[in-house]
Amino acid sequence: MASNRFYYYDHESCSFVELKGRKRRLRLHVAAIVAVGVLVGSLLTWGMDRMVQTPEELALRSENQALQRQLAQVSRRMETVSAELAQLSETDQDLYRTLLETDPIPSDIRQAGVGGTDPYAEFDRFSASAASLLRSSSRQLDRLERQLGLQRDSYRELTRLAGEHAERLDQLPAILPADGRVVSGFGMRNHPILGIRRMHEGIDIHVPRGTPVVSSADGIVLEINRGNGFGNYVKIQHPASGYVTLYAHLTKAADGLKQGQRVKRGQLIAYSGNSGLSKAPHLHYEVLDGQGRSLNPIHFFAPSMTPAEYQKLLAESEASTTSFD
Repeated sequence: MASNRFYYYDHESCSFVELKGRKRRLRLHVAAIVAVGVLVGSLLTWGMDRMVQTPEELALRSENQALQRQLAQVSRRMETVSAELAQLSETDQDLYRTLLETDPIPSDIRQAGVGGTDPYAEFDRFSASAASLLRSSSRQLDRLERQLGLQRDSYRELTRLAGEHAERLDQLPAILPADGRVVSGFGMRNHPILGIRRMHEGIDIHVPRGTPVVSSADGIVLEINRGNGFGNYVKIQHPASGYVTLYAHLTKAADGLKQGQRVKRGQLIAYSGNSGLSKAPHLHYEVLDGQGRSLNPIHFFAPSMTPAEYQKLLAESEASTTSFD
């Protein structure tokens, strides 16, 4: 059976014309409309996907923004802590190390940074703002770790030095070893027994026989002996300060005192007397340095006295031109 044909009446030619070309054009128009519809639909779908996000995507975006705000806040707090550490470092340099007489930490060590390849390259895969924030925070954290480590090591060293300094102070001969008046000082004096003028290498403290004599500083008993014109004497070594003290013309050493024994400042070590080349009961007291040279003991008493007391003691020591020994 023949397929259906369609005609239309053409008034110009006054005849019927078959609809062959018109049908083809109609199909083309329909195809074009369908293609445009598909394109528009695709564009609308893509746009809506960009504009409308799922609840999960919205939650992730909000969480990311919150994390960035928190990270920025942490960075600001790290900056504050870093500034406080810098202040501690200045105190360390200007005060503690000056008081403890030790060298400051070199500036190149304090300013040392992270060298080598870029340690923050892993952050480059993120967005520019996130990468910048992560780099800044990581750099601050690394600086804080270096500052904390350096300050920890510095304080550990200062603690050790402070302990040594305290021990040195404890072993500094700083108090009068007997409760009496200084009747002869350090320097050239007339010897009351030998009748000659010679160097008096200590001070004489006028005290009755049997007066308690104490150590003028922490130390170790170096010698308990008799001789050299000193009569009975005790020597105490103070290794941390580098001094040796001598207590002479004694009646006897304290009961139980032995060579090598540790003693504390103010501890009883002997009793005064009149042994050896001595004119009258008194205590002869000397301070010697590490080379055995005699030093003026008066200079060591200043820290334990008021200025007026020290001036009075100095005047008493200089008043007499004759020693007791």
